[in-house]
Amino acid sequence: MSQFVALRLRKLPMIYWVAKPDFEVAELQDLVVKTQHGIEIGRVLRISETMPESLNSNEDKFVSEIVRVVNDEDRATMKELAGKEKDAFRQAREKIREHQLSMKLLKSEFLFDQSRVIFYFKSENKVDFRELLKSLASLFKTRIELRQIGVRDEAKLLGGIGCCGKEVCCHQFMTTFYPVSTKMAKEQNLSLNPAKLSGICGRLLCCLGHEHEYYASFHGKFPKMASEVVVGEETARVMDINYITQKILLGFPDRRKAYYDLSVVHGRKDSVTGRNLWWIQLPDEEEPDLSILLRNLNPPGSGKKKKKSDSPSKRSDSNQSRDNRDNDGSNSENSNNKPEKDRTKR
Repeated sequence: MSQFVALRLRKLPMIYWVAKPDFEVAELQDLVVKTQHGIEIGRVLRISETMPESLNSNEDKFVSEIVRVVNDEDRATMKELAGKEKDAFRQAREKIREHQLSMKLLKSEFLFDQSRVIFYFKSENKVDFRELLKSLASLFKTRIELRQIGVRDEAKLLGGIGCCGKEVCCHQFMTTFYPVSTKMAKEQNLSLNPAKLSGICGRLLCCLGHEHEYYASFHGKFPKMASEVVVGEETARVMDINYITQKILLGFPDRRKAYYDLSVVHGRKDSVTGRNLWWIQLPDEEEPDLSILLRNLNPPGSGKKKKKSDSPSKRSDSNQSRDNRDNDGSNSENSNNKPEKDRTKR
């Protein structure tokens, strides 16, 4: 049965699937491969019996052939290329300053056969780098490729340490980016503080998407924050829910706090009020009296709350105050007219 190999080329590429060669290869092993751009080094990420269904087997293959496993001579060449990449980075940065372009150079990379040099850069606006391209081509005497990337790709390319203290996920194992929203953070009971939810790239943390499916599996099965829960003959409010440790923290009116396993939390929807009722039921115990949760609720069908304008007392008060103002106005007019009559008599 034929097998397929998932290869990762360079630091910021896609994942390419090719047929496994005749010789033995292992995961995390470096291979010399032939691509449409030239000879490159690819790392084996996975060996599988089948290709992903999303890939079209009839499309043009970027990786045409796996030449060999990297040997000692190839490793020496790779080490030499690493030194050339540092020199190319410094020279290209000087050229960018000479042309006064608003772009930040991030990384330079040689192909294994030195047939092409790739420069990764970041810019807020569109950059006209035609003159820069000519200067770099005359300097390195090879084909030049300038590739503009975004902030998330910058973190993936350069790497770094995230807020968890580990290497960022995009540089470590992620192959593609997917959308992340604040709704994911809200469902995980996290604070909606942008400073705490953003990674080193300034975007929302990718780990919110990694953990969203796990937290979404608990949606609707347990009470929300600040919900009332019946514990025996008293009520408590939810202060925290930890889905990792499977614990819920309840706070009582007398300021007591207690942890319970999520396995003892039960709930149902009341058929009359439609309210979710939650309670703690330990093993070998009966369901507690849940009427305590419904005492402060208005009976169904009692109608909407009255508006302020519908209050008869306030309307009568406003009418009375208006009449008083009218009376005061008439008295003031009479008082103003008296001196004029007196003047006419004199």
